[in-house]
Amino acid sequence: MGVDNGKLYVDDMSQEIPELDAPAAVIDSSNSYIDNSNDSSGQTNHTQSSRHDLVLVRVLDKRGHEIYASGEASDMAMPDDSVSQPLAGKPWRETMSGGPEPSIRVYSTMLVDGNTIIGVVQVGQSLETLNQSLDRIVLVLFVLMLLSLAMCSLGSYWLSGRAFRSIQRLARTAREINANDLKQRVLVPAAKDEVRDLSIIFNQMIARLERAFIQQRRLVADASHELRTPVAVIRNMTEVALSQPANAAEYTRVLAEINEESEHLGHLINDLLVLARADEGQIHLDCEPVRLDLLALDVVDSLEPLAQERQIALHTQTLMPATILGDAARLIQVIMSLVDNALNYTNAGGMITLAVEVRESYTYLHVTDTGIGIEAKDIDHIFERFYRADPARSKVVGGSGLGLSIVDWVVRAHKGVIKVKSEPGKGSTFTLILPCANVQ
Repeated sequence: MGVDNGKLYVDDMSQEIPELDAPAAVIDSSNSYIDNSNDSSGQTNHTQSSRHDLVLVRVLDKRGHEIYASGEASDMAMPDDSVSQPLAGKPWRETMSGGPEPSIRVYSTMLVDGNTIIGVVQVGQSLETLNQSLDRIVLVLFVLMLLSLAMCSLGSYWLSGRAFRSIQRLARTAREINANDLKQRVLVPAAKDEVRDLSIIFNQMIARLERAFIQQRRLVADASHELRTPVAVIRNMTEVALSQPANAAEYTRVLAEINEESEHLGHLINDLLVLARADEGQIHLDCEPVRLDLLALDVVDSLEPLAQERQIALHTQTLMPATILGDAARLIQVIMSLVDNALNYTNAGGMITLAVEVRESYTYLHVTDTGIGIEAKDIDHIFERFYRADPARSKVVGGSGLGLSIVDWVVRAHKGVIKVKSEPGKGSTFTLILPCANVQ
């Protein structure tokens, strides 16, 4: 009766045990064990099975006496909790270790006949198959890890070699570049990586160096040309005066011309020194609060006699009070250069006006003339050193060709900008834009 009840209970538990950590396959196997034992003798039978596929079933009464055991279940020592706990209404589960033998997962619950608790049923299964599967998984993972490391090593070697080749090309090109050949550029890789960024930055640096060398060569050539002219004039006049006798008046005229050329030469050399020191950052501005409108008025007062001599009207329009933080001497130099430039390129009967206004924390100084104007193609170049929009005209008006370059440097040093609007035949307007003192 106990065996039959155990078998019936096992059948009833086949759907419940999976949720409690006992697979249904264990129950099915236990049924076959119970059937075999009943068919053979009808008594308790300890069927032997391999430890590899070991499935155990034990049925015990309420006092813990074994009623039925399959496989090697009867040989296993179970703790008292495996019986007392299920009888108390709480299923028991545990993994039993058998020394060198594979561990067995055991599940124990009470055996009920109707409403009567008649005992405990215990089922268990060897974990050897599971452990072997886990061992195989670990082995596979280990092999995969080794393969991954090998692939990563090969990939890293290939990538590093590719990167080094790009850097080697970069170094080779850098060695070939010199001051006489700055047109070479490194090949920019297609891959968007650090080497590509480095190649682009290197090419940009070489382009800047090339422009700097071109400007330097042009400056040297232009400076040599500008210096050669007054020196040649002084030399010729001196040779003429020494080669033939002359009276005092003639010597006085020659000396006056030599003095004029010397002054021009001195201005040119001084402008060159100013720009050279500015390029090296050796000129420091003595900044303090300055009224730009008052500086403009002072310049007009200083140059008005020269304007009257040339029959040009020089006056101011709106002069709004405007305080900026700047170097007064340098700002006067800027305004005077702009007005002097306007005087040189404005015909008799023309007009030059100065205006100062404040808009949105910025001060605007406008110098407007009715002169010959500037061609559109020349506006972007007039601040370049020794650039002359009209070489034929510049021979008449004189000048070093560096005045507007110095103006541009002083304005940028004051964190400002200068803009030009011009129409050939109608005149030009130079606008100085500087931040007010409260925003600097």
